[in-house]
This record gives sequence, C-alpha cells and structure tokens, in this order.
Amino acid sequence: MSGLIDKIKSGSHKAIATGASISSTVALKEKNPEQGTVVISQLTGKNIIVGVPGAFTPPCSSQVPGYIENAQAFVEKGVAGIYIVAVNDAFTTQAWKEKLTGGAEAPPAVHFLADDTGAFTKEIGMSFDATGLLGGPRSQRYVAVLDGPIVKQIYVEDAAPSVTVTKAENVLQALN
Repeated sequence: MSGLIDKIKSGSHKAIATGASISSTVALKEKNPEQGTVVISQLTGKNIIVGVPGAFTPPCSSQVPGYIENAQAFVEKGVAGIYIVAVNDAFTTQAWKEKLTGGAEAPPAVHFLADDTGAFTKEIGMSFDATGLLGGPRSQRYVAVLDGPIVKQIYVEDAAPSVTVTKAENVLQALN
C-alpha cells in the first residue's frame, strides 16, 4: 500500500515500452513559442522520437547531428519524421537547431520540439530528476520508433551522458 501511495505522491508514470501506445495529448512547440503544434500521439506512419536531456549539452549536441546527417537514410527506410524532443523552451530548441545545422535548414524530416513544461516527457514516463546538473526534471536519453502511436522499438540509455544505443547509426541499422 505504501508503494502505491508513494507512486501517487511522486506523480510518476510508467515508462513507455515496446507495444505501448502513446496517448499523450500534450502539444509540443516547434516554431511557435506560445503554442504547441505537434501532438506525438497524432502522428501517422513510422516516426522516430529522440528524447534528449537538454539542448546545447555536450552529449546531446554530439548525438543529434547523426540524425540530421542520416535523415535521408531514415526516410529511405520508411521514416516519415524524426522528432527531437527536449525539455527546454522553444527559443532554446530553435537556437540549438540553428547551431547544429550551421544556420542551414534542417532536412524536412527533422523536427526540433520543445517540451517546455516537461509534461509530455513525464506522461510517457521518461522524466528524471536532473536538478543537480540541469536545474530540474529532464528527459532520459531515449529513442522510440513509432508506427502511429504504437511503440515498435525503444532504446534507452543507462545514464543520461551516454550515447550508445541511441546513436543514430545504431538505430538506423536496427530499423525493420
């Protein structure tokens, strides 16, 4: 009973897993810092969600370029979109996108999304306490391959600074 009470108090959600359906209706912000426009559960076809702890952090800034550089290869494997989701505001995610692309347009399949309140990340159970380093709750480093709202494959790093199973080349190779 005390375990259930602790879970309710913490507001924790069960982490997404293979076969799960993402039902979150949180609208993430892509270009408009005042209004979310992308609802992950409403995406159709095969899409990839790349959850990162924070824009501009060294591990995230080394991981995400692989998805930008390999965007066409992902599209050739049937991926409609690659959605980079960071618990940051839209100004930060857009500035990070510009830095990573050298000011050029990102490939059309690549989208940088702000989960500015962390609500989406929390709802799918991928939030962790990063207060000591990043000031508050952040996203675990993960990659989810979706078919519509259904998680077909999920890769989660054991530690936030690690970029091994979520490296673009590894995910591309593992795609069905």
